[in-house]
Amino acid sequence: MHSLHLIDLPLYIVIVFVLFKIDSNVFKTYKFYLMWHTLINVVTEFHNCFLMLPVVHLPYPLLRATGLLADLGFSGLFQFYFLSALIIQTGCSVMEMFYFRFKASVFDYETRGFTKFIKVFIFAFRFLTILFPAITFGTFFYSIQLQEKYKKELAMKDPSIPEITCYSSVLAAPFSDSVMISTMITWLGCIICTFSVIPSTTIYMNSYLKTTKNMSPGVVKMQKMLLSSLIVQTFVHGIMLGVPNLMFIYAIYFGSDFEFAAYFAFICLTFHGFLSTIAMIIFTKPIQSGLLEVIRFIGRKMLRISKCQSNYNSE
Repeated sequence: MHSLHLIDLPLYIVIVFVLFKIDSNVFKTYKFYLMWHTLINVVTEFHNCFLMLPVVHLPYPLLRATGLLADLGFSGLFQFYFLSALIIQTGCSVMEMFYFRFKASVFDYETRGFTKFIKVFIFAFRFLTILFPAITFGTFFYSIQLQEKYKKELAMKDPSIPEITCYSSVLAAPFSDSVMISTMITWLGCIICTFSVIPSTTIYMNSYLKTTKNMSPGVVKMQKMLLSSLIVQTFVHGIMLGVPNLMFIYAIYFGSDFEFAAYFAFICLTFHGFLSTIAMIIFTKPIQSGLLEVIRFIGRKMLRISKCQSNYNSE
């Protein structure tokens, strides 16, 4: 799968450049949310493919990091916490984009009762985004001790997997101690906020844009296009992040010997940003126009180089 980086890494770079260059009143602030979201996708992909590079040890919910961070001596727990924080950041960026689209689309949003509803979950998610790393990294050394205990117990139960006690391995043990309970509750809170805001905001904005008289038809069309693009991106994230999470939860409580499903889940987790970026390009016309302009510019440059090379060879 590393060959895919030859395609998606240049695409990420070009998209960030295109977003930065777009000069539109509608895109004036929103493009920075898209850039933030894209950069999180890049970091998540780089972390999974190079820094962490996880290996599963089924039927146990045991992951072992084999990437660059493991070579540098970072524990598997630290790498797992960092990945979890990135996933929450992804959710936060999506929530913030929906909130921004709501404020940009609804002319008198400050006076509407729905605004109070959405604000509760938005601010709760922001708090949880800060709380999660505060809990996990604030109790890190205590959690390391607990990890050693859990892994030794499993090693005594099944000594056939020597990697269990490796420093770069991490064993999922939900609801086994106060730290794990706190992180699981925080994670559940993020899920509740996400499923409360995204569907309700989508329905509300669709209804508002159909009946509003505060915007010109062109602006309404642009707002609908941006909302549709955001919905498709969110759907991609929901599938490619939601399915791995469901598989992981299933493996924790029931165990699993289906190794292909485990690695397929990590592939989805790793490359969800790439498909999300493709969806963003397909459903967002300003990005399409900017991307075509970049392609034409590169084409003209290559054509000039080719002509210069031909003239040089003819001489």
